[in-house]
Amino acid sequence: MSTWAHLHLPRHESGDPNPISVKVPGERIEYVSWLSLTDVTFRVSQAGRRRCLRENVRNVHAWVVGTEVLSVTDHPARGCPPGYRRAVYDPWKGGAFVDAETLEPLLTARHAILSCKYVYYAS
Repeated sequence: MSTWAHLHLPRHESGDPNPISVKVPGERIEYVSWLSLTDVTFRVSQAGRRRCLRENVRNVHAWVVGTEVLSVTDHPARGCPPGYRRAVYDPWKGGAFVDAETLEPLLTARHAILSCKYVYYAS
């Protein structure tokens, strides 16, 4: 079953230690600081993005979707793991997740790690 994960940056910036919401269909939303997913799809709702731009207010419209491998409330890993790259999404700069260095759009990945306010992926 797919797990939908979303980074809540305002929650992270306010000091909340668990800024990632994890939604599995049919289950309650869980909040964690670290999450590992396989068979990943990067999804952006264009209607949600347009609303964000029109109202100039962030809203939940971008997710990292995949099969949950491991989720822990407080994982010790920090920084980009070896062999991974960082993915970023900014609704004001474009309509897709992109590689942080090359700015190439990202649609899928073999594996992703969400750690606090960062998304790392391996193709």
